[in-house]
Amino acid sequence: MRNLKSGFILSYISIFIQSIISILYTPVMLRLLGESNYGLLQLAVSTMSSLSILSFGFGSSYMRFYSQYKADNDNNAISVLNGMFTIIFISVSILSLIVGGFITMNTSTLFGKSMTASEIKLLKTLLGIMTVNLAFTFPCSISDSYIIAQERFSFQKILIIISSLLNPMLTFPLLIMGQGAVSVAICMTAITVIKLLCGTVYCIKKLNMRFCFAFDKNVFKQLSVFSFFVFLNIISDQINWNVDKILLGMFSGAKNVAVYSVGSQFNGYFLTFSYALSSLMTPKAHTLIANHADNRETSKFFASFGRVQFVVMAYIYLMIIAVGKPFIKLWSGIDSNIPYYTALLLISPLVVTSIQSIGIEIQRAKDMHKFRSVLYFAIAAINIAVSIPLCIKFGELGCAFGTALSLVVGNIIIMNIYYHKRVGLDIKYFWKEIFKFIPSLIIPILTIIVIRHFVSDNLFSIALCGIVFTAFYAVSMWFLGLNKNEKSYTVFILYTVKQKCSTRSKNFERSFIL
Repeated sequence: MRNLKSGFILSYISIFIQSIISILYTPVMLRLLGESNYGLLQLAVSTMSSLSILSFGFGSSYMRFYSQYKADNDNNAISVLNGMFTIIFISVSILSLIVGGFITMNTSTLFGKSMTASEIKLLKTLLGIMTVNLAFTFPCSISDSYIIAQERFSFQKILIIISSLLNPMLTFPLLIMGQGAVSVAICMTAITVIKLLCGTVYCIKKLNMRFCFAFDKNVFKQLSVFSFFVFLNIISDQINWNVDKILLGMFSGAKNVAVYSVGSQFNGYFLTFSYALSSLMTPKAHTLIANHADNRETSKFFASFGRVQFVVMAYIYLMIIAVGKPFIKLWSGIDSNIPYYTALLLISPLVVTSIQSIGIEIQRAKDMHKFRSVLYFAIAAINIAVSIPLCIKFGELGCAFGTALSLVVGNIIIMNIYYHKRVGLDIKYFWKEIFKFIPSLIIPILTIIVIRHFVSDNLFSIALCGIVFTAFYAVSMWFLGLNKNEKSYTVFILYTVKQKCSTRSKNFERSFIL
């Protein structure tokens, strides 16, 4: 429980730091690199990120099998599991080098129609570097999965914080010296290697992670069957969040990729906040199912998680509506509202999916993720079919609309029916609990209506309006939204943060005096 509480606090600290760094650093990159080169960097990252499908879903299956073996107190089976995952992901790393190398060598064939010769040359270099980065990323999954399974969230989040700080510290001086996008890609790869080394050493030395490289065919078969449907889901996610940039790179050019990337970046922030808490609850979800919790208990857990997520995600969403348009324009330096409307289109469906994200882990724990995976794959395929003509005709907004439409149909409408009918989750109870927040949203929405008449394109105005909205949202949620348990937990979290800050301050004073 202590690790969970510390992990919760550090999760949002890490998210806050990552978001602040990104918010400060992205406009710097845009201005120093230019829209074209920034678009090329984002295109290279998105193209290689799409190759995460080469993991074939094995990474997500680790938790389920670890929880099963842990419940049986079978340490030997865990060692075999660790060994098999090591073999699998080293093999995947080699495969990623081959596939990434093939894409790099055929850069002009894929993107030559919308780019100049110099842009193709730079993109080719960036794709090569990001291929190497990807190859080092896969082995990180082994240590990451084990750390999460051990509920050592503090180490994981601290490592994320350090990595986030290292990125601008390494790249900013190089950008100032005019090194360009290549230097950014090299630094990203170096940080990935550092994370891999730190995670591996921590697991072996601190967590006593053990490996048995005996290849168990039965275990591999079970892993493969389970992972296949997770694999389909990974493909779907990559299509939904990366293919739009690739399509724009193919049909519209690097600058359009840059404009879309600015809008989708806020979608990324939103998803990061969403997954921060759900990742902490993943072991809890799998433990509940492993201990044969009934549908009533699981539904209560599902709804309780959803309410906590709603408070956080509704705040972020409404804040974007309140001050997002002037902020994005000022922040990016792009004199267009397209990034703002792109962000809204992508984020709107995620409000629902984010508060139900723990349902994914409940399905996996119950081995009922197959339907969701097949559905998402089908919807993602439709997304591509819809987005191609929309991309050609309407550019960035067309791509965003195609993605948003697919999320509404698949992730919201159909999945809620499936949760209720097959998974055993009481969706009526879930939405009853969420709808209790409606009275608490009236004041924040009225505040937004007023704010939008006064906010202007300067930092002071945006900050002031943001603070005003935050104050009204917090007061409204406290008195009209949160229940007694949620208030108690909020007080506990704030008290814990205060105590930790106070302790660190006293320690600093002591060391200074000495």
